[in-house]
This record gives sequence, C-alpha cells and structure tokens, in this order.
Amino acid sequence: MLFLLAAAVNASALAAEPSKGEKLFALKVKLLFAQKCIACHGDDPDEIAGGFDMRSREAILKGGESFENKVLMPGKGKKSFLYVVTTRSEEGFEMPPKEAERLTQEQQWWIRDWINEGAPWLGETRVAEIQNKYAEGVIVETSGGLG
Repeated sequence: MLFLLAAAVNASALAAEPSKGEKLFALKVKLLFAQKCIACHGDDPDEIAGGFDMRSREAILKGGESFENKVLMPGKGKKSFLYVVTTRSEEGFEMPPKEAERLTQEQQWWIRDWINEGAPWLGETRVAEIQNKYAEGVIVETSGGLG
C-alpha cells in the first residue's frame, strides 16, 4: 500500500504543471545554450573557455575565471552577468564572441526571464515531458539522437 501511495505521489509530481521558468528552460533556454554556448563552455571538460562551465546550474552559479557569484543571480535577470554578456554591452565579454552568432533580442529575453523565474535546471525526463506537452511544431528524431 505504501508503495502505491509513493508511486501515485511521484506520478503526480511528474505531471505537475510546469512553472514559467521550467517551460522557458525546457522549450527555449536549454536548446539555446546547446547551440550557442556549450561548444566553448562545456563540450570538452578539459578546455572550458574562461573556466566558465555551463553544463549545470551549479557550475553556472560558480562563475568563471573573471566573474564569480554574479554570473547567475536567480530572480535578478538584468543584473546577472549571464544575461548582460548576451546583450554585448560589456566590452571584452560579448557573447557569443562572434558577431554573426549574436543572440536576437528575443533570445536574450528568454535568458533574462528564465533567470527572473529562478533559473530552474531540469533533468532530461522533465525536459522531455514539457517538450512533449508544450513544444510547437513536430519533434523529429534524427540519426544523431537529437530531436
């Protein structure tokens, strides 16, 4: 009986309506980081640009060689350096570094708003649940394992 109760609570938690921040992460921010940031800040753990690892929330909170603690300030999107660098307004710290890969204003706002919502970082299962329920368009599996 206890097992059934625990299973029901777990299923209920997984089916819970996601917060705005969780939706932003699952539908926008996670993919944006994968496309624009992780190549330099996480693909090769031995060569992380600026010592700034973006593979987890905890790593982002630590900051990098140049900035600590203020890179990601949950609830303070405009003050978080992670957002500021995407606006390319901090000389010497324009991200992504190539002008051609500059984020759109909408993409910058996704990051700002995600931080304002507490910067939640979800596991793969929860991301998939949210994507399956709320993603626009059709997810197509590719041979590379990415949808």
